[in-house]
Amino acid sequence: MYKKQLFMLLAILMLVPHVALADLTYSGSSTIGTGIMKAGAVDAFTKKSGKKFAAVEIPGSGKGIEALNAGKVNIAGASRPLKPEEKKSGLIGSIIGYDAVAVFVHKNNPVKNLTKEQLKGIFTGKIKNWKEVGGKNAPIVPNTEILDGKRATIEMFQDHVMDGAKYATFKQVDLPRDQILEVAKEENAICSVSLGLAASLPADVKGKVKAIAVNGSEPTERNVQSGAYLISRPLLLVTKGLPKDEAKEFISFILSPEGQAIVDKNFVPVRKSK
Repeated sequence: MYKKQLFMLLAILMLVPHVALADLTYSGSSTIGTGIMKAGAVDAFTKKSGKKFAAVEIPGSGKGIEALNAGKVNIAGASRPLKPEEKKSGLIGSIIGYDAVAVFVHKNNPVKNLTKEQLKGIFTGKIKNWKEVGGKNAPIVPNTEILDGKRATIEMFQDHVMDGAKYATFKQVDLPRDQILEVAKEENAICSVSLGLAASLPADVKGKVKAIAVNGSEPTERNVQSGAYLISRPLLLVTKGLPKDEAKEFISFILSPEGQAIVDKNFVPVRKSK
């Protein structure tokens, strides 16, 4: 009898590691991970539900979706629409907000607007001096995210602004927030980064950079909602099949007034609180 009870206890203990796989896990967009998940959403959800995230990783949208497809996480973040092949694989995206890919320059840069063609010229390396686009006689110093990192911002900018053309070789920065820090240090720098991430910067850094207009349209909430701003994009929480269990509960929380208020801190919410 004792041996039978011991065997049953060991069998239960062997199942314990698998319980951890049911925990909430997030991987994907650094925009969502930094600007929403780590900006209050995870803590607020845990406080309300008592359920915790085992991991929140921000390797980029593409790698997060790969992790979801491989069964390594139950929620991926994508700061872009899902691709046709991703939908065919059974992935479903829930829109939790909207964002703009803003073009940042140093505050001392006199340029206030760049056209799509000018931006394409700058990031393909064909336009090299600010005087070519109405600025001062100084070399343009772009920086980008890691180009082979399957990052959504890189893909969105490349598709919407560069017509699929390849980036020239510039300084590559792993985290988009750090791209803005590079612009704050270099008066001739330029980068394209999620507008929402600027809110997480120290006041002294924010005072050294500015987001300029693209094609005459500024990255304001109204322009992002209407699509008037060229590089507007949805923010998605992605699941394999319809959301269920803890993942469904978390997505429902993000779409609730409390969750949308967190989204509203840095981005444009889907549902605006009155």
